[in-house]
Amino acid sequence: MQMGAKFTFRFETLWKLRARRADEAKRRVAARLRAILDLEERQRRLEDQVGQESRAVRERLTAGSLNVDDLRLARHWLVRLRQGVLQTEAEIAGQKANLAQERAALAAARKDARILENLRDRQYSSFTAQLQREEQRELDEMSVTRFAHAQLREEPGNP
Repeated sequence: MQMGAKFTFRFETLWKLRARRADEAKRRVAARLRAILDLEERQRRLEDQVGQESRAVRERLTAGSLNVDDLRLARHWLVRLRQGVLQTEAEIAGQKANLAQERAALAAARKDARILENLRDRQYSSFTAQLQREEQRELDEMSVTRFAHAQLREEPGNP
């Protein structure tokens, strides 16, 4: 190695590719989490609607201002709302299953990138240690040369 030599990692491209895959997997997981949160919010709103509609129907029944057609319509609407809640629950379960798979893919991608990162760090440490050894060797050679010159000058009869 020469002084001023530049470190090059042979697997730099592969390392960057694996890091990019890990980033993409992280984005997919984040997007899936956002989708789950959105679905959970939708489910909460539907459950609130079911509760509100049920209370409204009960109030109208106790007040005696609800005819059969209105009752049938209200029951139909409650059934539709409850179906929406159940459908949303199923969607959340599916999204959570996909999330588990994507998290596993993210863990694998991070592991693959980390392996190359650790290899790069070890190779860089080895490179800098080699540079330091060579620098020390050159300094030692210069010191020996200076010492030899100094000894030759000190000998009688040498100018």
